[in-house]
Amino acid sequence: MNSPFLVTAQWLEQHINDENLVLVDVRMSPVGLVPKKDMLAEFARGHLPGAVYFDIDDVADKNTSLPHMLPTAKEFSAAAAKLGISEQHTLVFYDEGNQFSAPRGWWTFRNFGAQQVYVLDEGLNGWVARGNKLETGAAQPKPAIFNARFNADAVVNMQQVAQAMHDKVQILDARAAPRFYAQAPEPRPGLHRGHIPGSINIPYGDLLEGGRFKSLAALEKTFLDKGVDINAPTIVSCGSGVTAAVLALGLLSLDAQQVKLYDGAWSEWGLLSGNQPIAQN
Repeated sequence: MNSPFLVTAQWLEQHINDENLVLVDVRMSPVGLVPKKDMLAEFARGHLPGAVYFDIDDVADKNTSLPHMLPTAKEFSAAAAKLGISEQHTLVFYDEGNQFSAPRGWWTFRNFGAQQVYVLDEGLNGWVARGNKLETGAAQPKPAIFNARFNADAVVNMQQVAQAMHDKVQILDARAAPRFYAQAPEPRPGLHRGHIPGSINIPYGDLLEGGRFKSLAALEKTFLDKGVDINAPTIVSCGSGVTAAVLALGLLSLDAQQVKLYDGAWSEWGLLSGNQPIAQN
């Protein structure tokens, strides 16, 4: 049995022309790549038929130097409406197929009030692998109205993370193990190496097998093997709040009730020497 938040390429083949369906491309330039890849150009070169492109980097809080922090509900509403998306649409998010950024799109729209929100398992690569065609050129959506209602309970800031550490709330970090254990440099300049004290490393790729999310049973085993209590209050983090959403999707698929995402993530925590990031627990 698989996550209720996923759809397959086979499902999409049958529903791609559904009137209420909107496909949302949320591919992102790889972290640390300079200059950044032009994702609108990538979209124009080939995307799922009828898809629109949502720029996670651009639809963000412009009053902070931290990357792709959530925008205000007003800013989000305007951006979604321009793409022809309303909160009533059935939304399917996809990336290349590595699930790097699709769950972040899913998590963002879900927490701004969209009701029917899914991730395409295996993404664009899985669609193409089945012999399906891509569309080229820019999207031409008809404007819509998105009535955003932000779920503030889904997000925590640095102060709340510090309090959670004191209260021994479990904190999960989706970064690769070498970064977590300070064995590899951070891809963003100016950041310390290490991790939030007491946090548990679950690289987001551990929830996947060949670009597909593991079954619910295998997801549960992955978390339990790391000592995670699925029913306990949990904060998910990563480098900049993107792959943390992969862990959130996994936990919520298992009916976890208390999952919050640290949006500043290591981009914020690792910036300040006073936080005393450490290499090992």
